[in-house]
Amino acid sequence: MKKILVIDDDMTFVAMIKAALDPEKYSVTTAGNGIEGLERMEESRPDLILLDIMMPKMDGMEFLREINKKYGEGKTPVLITSNLSSLYKISEGVSLGVRGYFIKSNESLNGIVGIIEGVFK
Repeated sequence: MKKILVIDDDMTFVAMIKAALDPEKYSVTTAGNGIEGLERMEESRPDLILLDIMMPKMDGMEFLREINKKYGEGKTPVLITSNLSSLYKISEGVSLGVRGYFIKSNESLNGIVGIIEGVFK
């Protein structure tokens, strides 16, 4: 079973992702900000991280820098999930080793699940 860590302060989005992912295939752990995400990362050792950019306490880019320092860049695949379409943030994420990026409001739930499943192929 693949383990996914969803780090996002949008609890509606988190609940929708959790409900959309097949519990037979995926174990989903959640965190509401980057600090919680670092704690969950230690506990769950995920196979994939879905990471929001704009969050309280520690944003997505800070989280990426921290896990790259601690675990090495690209060790765990990261997909940025955001409503920001800033080219600067996208390129910053790519420079920090993210595997992909999608704008939550532009993707259907089935599309998001497809993107997640594509990481594991």
